[in-house]
Amino acid sequence: MAKLRPAGERYKYPLPIHPIENLPQLIPHNPISWVHWLYCYYKSFNGLPKRISIKILARKYCHIIVDDPDEMLFLWENGFFGTGQLSRSEPTWKARTIARMGDLCDEVDRGKSNLALEDITDRRRLQRIDFKKKRQQFEDQLLELRRRGGTIEDESKLVAKERESLRSLKDQQLLSFKKQNDTQLRSEDSELIDEKGELVNLESLELTFVEALFLSFAIPVLDVSPYVLIERFLGPIATLEYRNVYPSIKQYVAYHHYRSHGWCVRSGIKFGCDYLLYKRGPPFQHAQFCVKVLDVDETHDYTWYSSLARVAGGAKKTLVLCYVKNTTTEEEILRLLSKKNLTKALSSYEVSELIYRRWVPGKNRD
Repeated sequence: MAKLRPAGERYKYPLPIHPIENLPQLIPHNPISWVHWLYCYYKSFNGLPKRISIKILARKYCHIIVDDPDEMLFLWENGFFGTGQLSRSEPTWKARTIARMGDLCDEVDRGKSNLALEDITDRRRLQRIDFKKKRQQFEDQLLELRRRGGTIEDESKLVAKERESLRSLKDQQLLSFKKQNDTQLRSEDSELIDEKGELVNLESLELTFVEALFLSFAIPVLDVSPYVLIERFLGPIATLEYRNVYPSIKQYVAYHHYRSHGWCVRSGIKFGCDYLLYKRGPPFQHAQFCVKVLDVDETHDYTWYSSLARVAGGAKKTLVLCYVKNTTTEEEILRLLSKKNLTKALSSYEVSELIYRRWVPGKNRD
């Protein structure tokens, strides 16, 4: 399974467009070396064999869907685009279901672990809860011993017993974590298997509007024009009103800005912001920044900023206020869009950032 590949190898490229590799060594003072290098470069190809197919479902509330499993995996492994509809982020429903169903499904690889990220997270969360309960029991016993006037020797014995018990609990949890789960079947599981004994894939990868626009405009890997996306989400280009198109443009300008600077950009709705910025991606580390996209003239009261900062600070992230400014007129933006000059329209916006931190007197004296 692809899950077993090392993260550095699996997520080697930050975007779906890869650099040309395996070019011969270039010797500047050798003309033949130049000819050979240019020939290999000319013959090399780093584009996709075919563009990724998407489906745009519904009319009022559109959903951009990628159905093909290989294309879903490609978009996730090359920039962490999209979200699995039946998963937290990476589309792992099929792998998790195969691991859960066991012998009922012929796709199970018994020689390898099929644990997905969601399963590992749930197990570790339960183990931490058990560990904290056990530790709290010993702390209560120690407090009761002190109330009864116990000696230092009694406390030392209890502390030693606590350490040994917690160490034993950790070892037991590690052993249980390595064991395979017992097969857990449900009444509807038989309907998920086709005639060949293979699992029917019910999961799709869903792209947001800004992700799809980025993958069709900045990096054209989708089989759809950016103007088709704009018309499906915002309405006919010829009749667009600026107040309707500006919120989406503002979000895309910020998204494109951070992607172009090498950040992995994911949705930040979980933390009350617009985007999360990862240095490499979710499998490597937590997001470092929460980004809230604002109009250059947009202001709020103190409680609004404080609420965002408390949520971001509680998750050990830095809040970034991203201000988007239009340097031209609204009529000019609409005129450029009507002429399908999206490049010049988006170039009319400027981005500036401000880091907002909560000042704590006890921690920020220096």
